[in-house]
Amino acid sequence: MKRWSDYKTNRSDITQEKLSQKTGVPDRTIRSSIKRLKDGGYLGVQTKISDGFKKRNSYHFKVEKLNVALIDNDFFHKAYKPKIAGFMLLMRTITLNNTNEVL
Repeated sequence: MKRWSDYKTNRSDITQEKLSQKTGVPDRTIRSSIKRLKDGGYLGVQTKISDGFKKRNSYHFKVEKLNVALIDNDFFHKAYKPKIAGFMLLMRTITLNNTNEVL
């Protein structure tokens, strides 16, 4: 979700269905992950109702608590040598937080 958010405002309006399609992660896993992030205080969820019945969630990452590195799932399926992969992961984890750069 963070990958498709505005890194300056830390806000994302992507739907859970679209997120599931883009990542290949099942809808159920997306929902449970959002709940865990929300319960942990890392994610704020604002529900808007439009046209009287349509619900649309908007997500806001709470930056003061968030310190993550984004790593695309494809990274783990590439044939990197273990030392090269480890070095790349190490370099990614010490880069600037919230830059939306994906390894």
